[in-house]
Parts: sequence; C-alpha cells; structure tokens
Amino acid sequence: MRMQESFDPLDNLVFLSNRVARLLVNAIQKELDFDAWGVKAPHVGLLVDLWRKDGLRQQDLAISVIKDKATITRLLDHLESAALIVRLPDEQDKRSKRIFLTDQGKLMQARFWPKAEEVVRQAVGGIDPAAFEGCKEVLRTIYNQLVQEQESGFIEKK
Repeated sequence: MRMQESFDPLDNLVFLSNRVARLLVNAIQKELDFDAWGVKAPHVGLLVDLWRKDGLRQQDLAISVIKDKATITRLLDHLESAALIVRLPDEQDKRSKRIFLTDQGKLMQARFWPKAEEVVRQAVGGIDPAAFEGCKEVLRTIYNQLVQEQESGFIEKK
C-alpha cells in the first residue's frame, strides 16, 4: 500500500468532522458549567437524545451515541445519581429499560440549549446560510446511511 504523498487532514472528512465537533463541545463546555450539573461531555450526547425524545430504550441510546452497553450503563448510572434521569421498565418488554428525564433534566435542557445554540451561531457566523444548510444536509445523509448500515448488520456491532 502506497502512502499518499501529501495528506492534509483538513481535506479528510473523518478528521475534520471529529475536530469541529470536539472544538464545539469545548466551546460549549466553557460557556456552560457542566460541573454544576454533575455531567461531563460524554453525558451530554445521551441527554441531547432524551431532549429530542424522552423515554428511549437504553439500547437505542447505545446505538445513537455509538457506545457499548457497559459504557452506556455507567453513563446512565451517573446521570441517575445526578438526578437528571430515571430508568423505568418498558411496559411492552419488562427486560428492557426506558430512560426518562427528571424535572431537573428538563430544566437543564431549558438552560443548556439556548447557550449551546449561541455558541454554534458564533462558530458559523459569516458562513452563507444556504451553504451551511447544505453542509448539514450532507452530514445528515451520511449519518442516516451509517446508522442504517449499522442496524442492518453491515457494519459489525461491538
């Protein structure tokens, strides 16, 4: 296998998307006091999914944030001890748990979301709105395709 003569990470989708996401998370963490809520960056992905749709199953969260079951369990244990979520048995499948936000978890969303959106607005300031929408559409398409492939077993599950 021949090495590419000049590798520019800023031309690489994986590198670029990873770094942009990490820089945005760092900026959001600086703006918001995660410690006051008892959370760290890895917990926020779970909370965002629950803010979008409360009552998700633990396995749905594992797929969404791309973490193994043991890691999800530890993250949820922490969120539960911080009184941001509760786990309740699924009414259709008692072996499964559904994750629900507490009032404190909903309050966090109300305080967190506007500040996080402001950080993103500042980060994308000066970018043509149509170009930005196109970028998001491309990323959503890639995301949806990869999730479908993972769910169909095409991408090996861990």
